[in-house]
Amino acid sequence: GADDDGSGSIGLLGVAKAMQEAYEDGNGPRRSVLFLWVTGEEKGLLGSRFYSDHPIYPIDNTIANINIDMIGRIDSKYEEKGVEEYAYIIGGDIISSDIDSMLKVANTMSGNIELDMQYNDLQDPNQFYRRSDHWNFGRFGIPFVFFFTGVHDDYHRPGDEVEKIGFDKMSKIARTIYATSVMLANDDNKPVTDNQEFIDITKSQAR
Repeated sequence: GADDDGSGSIGLLGVAKAMQEAYEDGNGPRRSVLFLWVTGEEKGLLGSRFYSDHPIYPIDNTIANINIDMIGRIDSKYEEKGVEEYAYIIGGDIISSDIDSMLKVANTMSGNIELDMQYNDLQDPNQFYRRSDHWNFGRFGIPFVFFFTGVHDDYHRPGDEVEKIGFDKMSKIARTIYATSVMLANDDNKPVTDNQEFIDITKSQAR
């Protein structure tokens, strides 16, 4: 569908294009940034599982993961509020206070969207923190940030059409993702996984 996950796929492409242009202008990232379009998420996170089990670079050298899925629409909560420029954030401080701080600073410098933490809870009944591709990095203790804008009436339905996508809001979310990626890639230190509850959860689940 256009939102699930055409919006995330195109958002990632836009970030990659901006990163390449920065590199060509002499402002490339200090660390390698790997862009992955994976498949098989709804069959059991198969693509991200395969990559994380057979990485191009050693998984221990992967400092963070940013996942983008469904960033082109508005859910009922924000439709009622009349707000378009937002994203639900999952990960961040439930894993790493460092990555959470970077995200918030990057957002103020770029897209300046509302960062909604409604689902950012290891006890959330939806269990979004482990239901998308970021989890195959999280299971190794790698900090992640997952951006999405919630479900809607066209979720998994034929009505998920491109004319319903909000491209302006998508662009602002992509700017925040780009700025966060740059901060992570250029920082002297890698973000530390420091939430003990998350550490205990990952230890209890087989790799």
